[in-house]
Amino acid sequence: MKIPAVKKEKLDQALKQFDEKFRRALEWKGWTENQAHRYAISANSTLYPAKKIVSLATGTPVGLFSGGQPTNGYLKRHGFTIVELQRSTDPELRFVAGQVYDRQTEIHDLFGGSRQSGIAPSAQAPAVFIFTGDSGGQYGYTDSHSEEKVFSYTGEGQLDDMTLTKGNLAILEHSKQGKALHVFEIVGKSLGQKYLGEYTCASHEWRRGPDKLGNDRAIVVFNLVPVGLELDSPTFSGEDEGPDPTMSLAEARKRALAAAEAGSAGESGSARRTVYRRSRTISNYVLKRAAGNCESCKKAAPFMKANGSPYLEPHHVNRLSDGGLDHPRYIGAICPACHREIHHGLHGKVKNEALKTYVASIEPKS
Repeated sequence: MKIPAVKKEKLDQALKQFDEKFRRALEWKGWTENQAHRYAISANSTLYPAKKIVSLATGTPVGLFSGGQPTNGYLKRHGFTIVELQRSTDPELRFVAGQVYDRQTEIHDLFGGSRQSGIAPSAQAPAVFIFTGDSGGQYGYTDSHSEEKVFSYTGEGQLDDMTLTKGNLAILEHSKQGKALHVFEIVGKSLGQKYLGEYTCASHEWRRGPDKLGNDRAIVVFNLVPVGLELDSPTFSGEDEGPDPTMSLAEARKRALAAAEAGSAGESGSARRTVYRRSRTISNYVLKRAAGNCESCKKAAPFMKANGSPYLEPHHVNRLSDGGLDHPRYIGAICPACHREIHHGLHGKVKNEALKTYVASIEPKS
């Protein structure tokens, strides 16, 4: 949304309010090191979080307007000095669902990817950024969410038949390339991009429709499923529940690699089931590969499950969340203690990088 207009006095009062109410609060301790705050107001020889000050002054929640250039420009027009906070570490690929971001300064400046395309694969981060809006309506198609939470996203290409190349190929092969799909909704011109969440490509289908000039052509539609949705799927929970102890490791790997290919054709109605089955197939292989030992600390699994198999947990080394279709090259089978430490521990990032290196060494690209 557009930031409401206020007088400078309101912003000055917000600075004072932050000093009195928030600066010493535990939640704001070390905020200048938090990547959610890339820019700050420099006033009275002190730094203030730019979006928080605007929020306090206008009464607008920080998640409803974008930071970066829109907020900075707003503050500069009121006479404030804006500085960029220096980071000792690389920014984490982390977004909050429902929050609005500035595409240039809060997405592409930090993580790369095309600044204009609807599909923007990054060369510097394990991500493909997808932007959806109303512009497709003029070409005879619209992106949509089904009651099953499946997101049908139309590929790129304005003239002639669409092809499975460039951005479309990036979506199709995101699991194979170890890249998460991050979907944003265009709020409006200069109003930012609302983060919808991380998705995985279940399948794609072909439809007919007009191109930019009104000529009939083939249109590709990707069926995307929210990451983690398959972890809460009681409807499918009885299917392929565990690895087949009689299956060889080579056969399990062959099936897992086939499952990791998200390029199969399929309709949106079967997308959730497709993701669940693929996820189970890949997890079963990874657990069999570990042979009962944590692939992080190398210790034996802490206990045996009711079916007699060792208890280990799949962990996706290329993203912060778990669940969703991925590739054996980017999943480790680890014990609960290592899993919690990676997600929440002081040295979790280092531990995750070590696991990533190990998994890559035993699952080379082929």
